[in-house]
Amino acid sequence: MNHKRMLYGGMALLVLTLGAQERLGAQRPGVVRGAVLDAGSGEAVPLVLISVVGRGLSDTTDASGFYEIRGVPAGSVSIQARRIGFALATSTAYILLPDSVLLIHFVLTPQPLELEGVEVYGTVPESRAAIGAQVLTPRDLPGRGNILSALQGVVAGLQTSGRREDLGVRARQSHSSMLYVIDGTVITPPLTFYIDTQDVRCVEVRRGYRAAQEFRPSISGQMYSGVVLIWTKGSLAPQPKECSA
Repeated sequence: MNHKRMLYGGMALLVLTLGAQERLGAQRPGVVRGAVLDAGSGEAVPLVLISVVGRGLSDTTDASGFYEIRGVPAGSVSIQARRIGFALATSTAYILLPDSVLLIHFVLTPQPLELEGVEVYGTVPESRAAIGAQVLTPRDLPGRGNILSALQGVVAGLQTSGRREDLGVRARQSHSSMLYVIDGTVITPPLTFYIDTQDVRCVEVRRGYRAAQEFRPSISGQMYSGVVLIWTKGSLAPQPKECSA
């Protein structure tokens, strides 16, 4: 009788052990992997966040659009793909078998990101003439005549040379000519322009070789003895505050 009890007890233990092993086997995780493509271009989409819904497991697609999530518990699995610029995509529920691989691919639809309008309030900062520059307004100039001729005798250290067609201005004791900027546009020699003083709103004269540094991208490294900035009436180009004084 005792022998039978021991036999039955051993059999019961064996059945329990086998049942535990089966349950452990059923809990072995699997792998979910796949690729993500752009529905518009058909190209791979990198940096897409792929997550297992309700599991806290995720991966990000690489440059080729591939992803792989390991350690996913066996059973019903749903995957979600998310990236800014595309519509959110969620797969249907799939059954992941223990210790197996489940392939789930996505084709994402582009969705432009809509942002709310932002209103920015502020004032345009006032520009000022360069340090050491001389600003001339119509009251400092003669009523008619070439603006370049008018500078001689009004701005100390400047002299003009040439005729109406090729009139130029340079600083005394310098062999380099002045650079001219008319309504924000750089005019480099050889120059042919004539502006009557009656059409001038403001003039700023900057002397010295360093004065042209601000316009270096437009003058290809040439040397100038200064800069003459001219604003005509009606110009929308930024002007020094002193021009309206």
